[in-house]
Amino acid sequence: MPFFVVDDGADSHPKMVRAKNAAVGLWTRVGSYVARHLTDGHVPGEIAKMYGSAPQIKKLITVGLWHEHGHTCPRCPAVRTGDYYMHDYAESGNPSRAEVLERRERAAEKKRQQRAGGTAPGKRRPPAPPQPDPPQPDPLDFGDEPPADAEDAPPEECPPPARAPRPAADVIAPDWEPSPDDVQAVQVARRDAGRPPLSVDQVDAVTRKFVRRQLDDGRTAAAWGGRWRQWAENERPEPTGGVVVPFGGAQQSKSQQQRAGLAALRERLEGGSSA
Repeated sequence: MPFFVVDDGADSHPKMVRAKNAAVGLWTRVGSYVARHLTDGHVPGEIAKMYGSAPQIKKLITVGLWHEHGHTCPRCPAVRTGDYYMHDYAESGNPSRAEVLERRERAAEKKRQQRAGGTAPGKRRPPAPPQPDPPQPDPLDFGDEPPADAEDAPPEECPPPARAPRPAADVIAPDWEPSPDDVQAVQVARRDAGRPPLSVDQVDAVTRKFVRRQLDDGRTAAAWGGRWRQWAENERPEPTGGVVVPFGGAQQSKSQQQRAGLAALRERLEGGSSA
């Protein structure tokens, strides 16, 4: 999972001091978003407005922590109209999108090699231990007479039944969803623990967050229901409904605005990658 790098001297950096706490909070939160979605330091305008206010965005641009379209910083790339860029994102030690994808592919290939019984690329398989010589037949045993003590020999024991093979572990599917039994078990556990049950929207939000985390960590499992239950039982999602504000002649909740903003961002990212 990629991390957003914050220098240990950031708290006293002149730009941070001039930006004040509110704007620095926006800078940190958006930095986490940028690292998770592998945008290489580019900040979509929809996300900036969703996470912060216009004065906070202006403050980050004024002190030089962010750049907008038409900036003149020679070390940072150009910015599309309406979007922003985090100054010196790559120079601050943050990995690029290509580096993260390559690291994930190496981890996935290592898992595939391990499941196939092979070794990871670049590593030599240890030599097999020496095998003993096979037993030689007795030249005096003609095989037509049983040994003298055959009647006194104990009966042969039956071998124990073979265990059923365990299902193979694999990465979680991006569209994985919990079963109705999983959801019901979580609702009962939350009620017994004194926590409010999850709404349908909260179940969807918790599931999306769970799937993203498993994919980012490159984790594998034969089944995901039990892990999702443990995750959802302890999760404290943001309440759905939120503050209702007018948008386009209709009323939309805060969660609906966020989903609409994320959908617009996904279309822009897909359009940029195909170009």
